Amino acid sequence: MVTKQDVEAAYLLLLGRPAEPGAAEYWMENVYHTIDLVTGLMASDEFRINRLPRLVEAGLSLSDFAPAAAPKALADNGPPMQAALHRGIGQIEVVEINRPEALPGTVVVKVGASGICGTDLRAYRQDPNSQDLPHGHEFAGTIVEVGEGVSRDRIGKRVTADLFLNAMCGNCQFCISGHAYHCIDKALPFRSGGFAEYLRVRNAATFDLPDSIDDALGALVEPLAVSTHAIRLVGVQPGMIGVVIGAGTIGLCAIAAALHAGATNVFVVARHAFQGELARAIGATDILPDDIGSAINRIREVAPHGADFVIEAVGGGQATIDQATRFLAPRGRVGIVGETGPGIKVVEAYPALMKELTFLYSNCYGYLDGKHDFEVAIENLALDGERLRKLITHEFLIADAPLAFQTANNKKFSSVKVQLKP
Repeated sequence: MVTKQDVEAAYLLLLGRPAEPGAAEYWMENVYHTIDLVTGLMASDEFRINRLPRLVEAGLSLSDFAPAAAPKALADNGPPMQAALHRGIGQIEVVEINRPEALPGTVVVKVGASGICGTDLRAYRQDPNSQDLPHGHEFAGTIVEVGEGVSRDRIGKRVTADLFLNAMCGNCQFCISGHAYHCIDKALPFRSGGFAEYLRVRNAATFDLPDSIDDALGALVEPLAVSTHAIRLVGVQPGMIGVVIGAGTIGLCAIAAALHAGATNVFVVARHAFQGELARAIGATDILPDDIGSAINRIREVAPHGADFVIEAVGGGQATIDQATRFLAPRGRVGIVGETGPGIKVVEAYPALMKELTFLYSNCYGYLDGKHDFEVAIENLALDGERLRKLITHEFLIADAPLAFQTANNKKFSSVKVQLKP
């Protein structure tokens, strides 16, 4: 886990100055591995433009600070393309950068659609650093170029990708067991994101899309996989009755994932009316009332002893976990997929003890029982894509990325999933 000391040391080493106020807290909240911190700082304009030339003059190279693959990630010489770059808090700039080139084992994807997610919005609200490589990990597109070692038959295939498979070392116990998110030696060797016309990714990280899933739906695979992972961890089975707390993208995807797993009733706690309407459109049984007693009574109309499972998709801390505890039947399960910040205490132990509840934290996605969550999400979209398409509330061209982020960041626009297209 990244510590305040790690942040201070990285700033002094890479930027030659102390970290600004709030920087340590930002990095401690948003990255887990030191390599993610180092790579993030190396992608900043301050490092590339101001600091790197001095390091080179001093006889140092990028490989002194990061994995040997990092220089390749920063040295593309392809033709120009449009990209939307994070330039500090509340700042998105559309610029021309060089198109990525295929390296051994990789493919270049022409992006068809890319979604703005909560992680992107957190950076938009909090990250003061300026980046010169595009973000965007919810994407779909078409392979247009392959690197050495990749069959040319891949050209023309429509794909999405798990960028943790793109970054994993492939050798640690977590990579070997199918949980690349927890890789202890992430290298981020071909860093490239979907907020651009093209991106580069390891071929082994890609997942083919059937013709029934267009690029807009394909860009929903990643968020749907996040929710699918939680549903699979909790062990939702046919006939179960559940509750989803939170009706943002991940909560709405959790409804779809639970129904795909066979749940017969899924109730929802939604903050905004437009979210409740979308939840019903996706297949939610009902929107629970704000009053906790009335909500419990509504659940018990179909589940006399309480719900079999609850998915917490808010990250709100103790209040929502207390809700979940009260909604559940004895021996029920809570899947916590909503992100919480450091220091938040979430469980009042006694009610959970009396009911013998199980709490499972879920983060991102990976392989479970030999099958990747992306595969399950793709199957879901192939069967029920048109209902899930309702999550896409706004679409913008990359040229209008600043407006797209403003829209995604402000609920007055009733936005759920905002996508960029070239």
